[in-house]
Amino acid sequence: MEEREKSGHRKRGLSVLQFLIFLLLATGCSSTFIVTKNGKGYYFGSTSEQLYKLMCASGDLLAILNDTGLSSGAKDALYRHNCVPAERSKERVREIYTALSPDQRRELRLAFQKHGYDINYLEC
Repeated sequence: MEEREKSGHRKRGLSVLQFLIFLLLATGCSSTFIVTKNGKGYYFGSTSEQLYKLMCASGDLLAILNDTGLSSGAKDALYRHNCVPAERSKERVREIYTALSPDQRRELRLAFQKHGYDINYLEC
């Protein structure tokens, strides 16, 4: 009887593990973070119109970037690939963000917080 119980636990454990692996693969792994303001959350770099209005049309992203010590090239590229309609690209934002040092990433997230955004950094 005990052997059957152990076997059942192992099978359930494997099923849970398989589900978690599937979930990780299905959702992918973002290499940016979620910015949330006024109860709405978006991945930094998302090309959604709502995020554009929240960060770009409001002028928030420009102010946030100006509050960081990032190079002017990094600031310009992050702004351009988030806010310039013809150049918006979540892939480019992700590439730029992952090229930043851990200290620069932290500085960027803190600048978002300074401007009233909540940050949920996701690591995979």
